[in-house]
Amino acid sequence: MTTIIGQACSMIEYVVTLNDKKKKVALSGNSKIFVDKKEYECDLIPLKGLNYLLKVNNIFFEVTARKFDNYKFSVSIKGNNFETAVRSLLQEKASELLEIKSSVHHKTEVKAPMPGMILKIKKNAGEIISQGETIMILEAMKMENDLRAPNSGLIKNILVKEGTAVEKGAALFTIE
Repeated sequence: MTTIIGQACSMIEYVVTLNDKKKKVALSGNSKIFVDKKEYECDLIPLKGLNYLLKVNNIFFEVTARKFDNYKFSVSIKGNNFETAVRSLLQEKASELLEIKSSVHHKTEVKAPMPGMILKIKKNAGEIISQGETIMILEAMKMENDLRAPNSGLIKNILVKEGTAVEKGAALFTIE
């Protein structure tokens, strides 16, 4: 964290992720910090080891911070522990693009987990679906089993019809 504050000669912008919530944080060289455009007076004073004194709008906090890797930190304030990620705007954009690329070009063929009969098809080819949505119902041993999407994406093909008997391992549908 001291490297982040120490670099603040001009406006430096970051994306801070805490509890799956992202905030834009900008640091200026004159001890001002902006969190989602709200301004705070801020100063970080190194103490001993991993301990710091953080002053925000004339309120002091004792902080302990540990860096795990290039962008992940563990922070303790007033006995409360937080895990956070701090990335530059460029690092955040690159991470988002990599996530999109891996999910868009991923093709999944879903196969029958057991022999049975396709009782109901709930989605159609061409529909965009979310992970966990029921795509079809497979009846096996007089029980109805929801076959759910293992990932989000576009249903590319439905390879069976309602009333079709399928063997274990038979291809049912594909998601891209």
